[in-house]
This record gives sequence, C-alpha cells and structure tokens, in this order.
Amino acid sequence: SRLNRWLEGALEANPPPMVKGRRIKIRYMTQARTRPPTFALFASQAERLPDSYTRYLANGLRKAFGFGGVPLRLHVRGGENPFASE
Repeated sequence: SRLNRWLEGALEANPPPMVKGRRIKIRYMTQARTRPPTFALFASQAERLPDSYTRYLANGLRKAFGFGGVPLRLHVRGGENPFASE
C-alpha cells in the first residue's frame, strides 16, 4: 500500500534508534480510523519507541498525505512474543 511504501522511505531516511543495544523493528502501518485520522504502527519493543520518533512519523504523515492542521493519532502496538512464557 502507499502507506507502507511511505513508511519504508521514512525508515530508510531516519531509522529507529537502538534501545539497550537492539534496534527497534517497525513492521508495518495501517489506518485504523478516518475521523480523526488514526494510524496503527506495529513494531517490536513498541513500549520503548521514543516519543520523538513517533512525532517524526506523525509529522512525516502530515507532510506526505496532506494532513496539515488535522489532529492525527498514531498508536504504536507490539507483537506477541512467542518466547515470553519460557
């Protein structure tokens, strides 16, 4: 989709930071709602993604898709860890 192609370019231009020596992997993004525009971002270690990086992505969305002056919501979600119970 256009959204994930944009996300790939944004990640190449400014990759997510390292946290405790491990890179946060952002997998994909979907639009969850339209009013207000709400996007779900799926990443590993989602709880450790800094607010500054989510602002970078939100501002990039505004610029690329013409959401200037519109309140934008970006929810970061993590995946299930299959090894958490071990």
